[in-house]
Amino acid sequence: MHAIELKKRAIPEALALGPALLERAAEAQAAHVALSLVDGSAVVLGAAQRAGRVVDLAACAQRGIPILRRATTGTAAWLGGRGLVVTLVLPHVAALVADATPRTLLNRNVRPLLGGFTRAGMLAHYFGREWITLRRRPAVLLGFDVAESGAVLVEAFVGYDAAIALPEEITTESERAIDRFLGKKPASLAELSTDAPIDLDRFAHALLEGLRARIEMTRTAMIVPSNELDTRPFAPIDHALDPVPDGLILRPAVRVPIGWIEAAFDGAQRAWLGGDVLAPRWALARIATQGDAGLPEIPLEGATIADLLACGDRS
Repeated sequence: MHAIELKKRAIPEALALGPALLERAAEAQAAHVALSLVDGSAVVLGAAQRAGRVVDLAACAQRGIPILRRATTGTAAWLGGRGLVVTLVLPHVAALVADATPRTLLNRNVRPLLGGFTRAGMLAHYFGREWITLRRRPAVLLGFDVAESGAVLVEAFVGYDAAIALPEEITTESERAIDRFLGKKPASLAELSTDAPIDLDRFAHALLEGLRARIEMTRTAMIVPSNELDTRPFAPIDHALDPVPDGLILRPAVRVPIGWIEAAFDGAQRAWLGGDVLAPRWALARIATQGDAGLPEIPLEGATIADLLACGDRS
């Protein structure tokens, strides 16, 4: 496993680490992990979420809050000050845990994270889907993507000053209608540090050491210079339809366990499928245009293939 140096990074740089490390992991056939200390307020949308369905763009603009989009699918994270972004990249789904399969991608591969958080002093549990609890409170938001080559990207977002849940004053009515955390109230690291204030830098180092301890592999340290990170795909969003391609017409959103699935079409063969679901981006694109014909087993959380097909049905 290659551990990238722990350092302070601008949020777009932290988001750009994932795609950069995916290329390295595929070439080296080795796992990579990176922790980024971030600071500043931002909405971090999942890769397939339509901006205007999740957040009120005018409310965000009025408050000076940038809306960013990450490379991993899933639901939006709120960074409201200091926080951590964990980037875990694998050359294939079973690179860390031998019995991991596409259907158990998160269930198996969050285990090192759980051990790392627990060793850092925050008892961690994962009960499925897109978040981890620390001291029994939702505190870590997860997202993933899988390349067609099989390389895996998992991202985890942790708030220190503010919890990961989007503030209600910047969300839409349809977003507020979702109970994202199943009745539990999300918490920040600062809120969870009831014994003594947490030093975020020390906590991050302890988390990284905990991750290393749980991954029994040869470990090497690496540096990724900021000038090697392409932050252009992670520039602020200012269009409510983003990421729906121009010229497509939206269908009504469809409710699924994780939230919403959305689809858009034109009169020809162009189509888009997205929403809150955790799924490989390439698979969403293929289902949108070809259905499930020839689709291999894919990691999927928060909905079923049948849900995706129903939403993408043009009839």
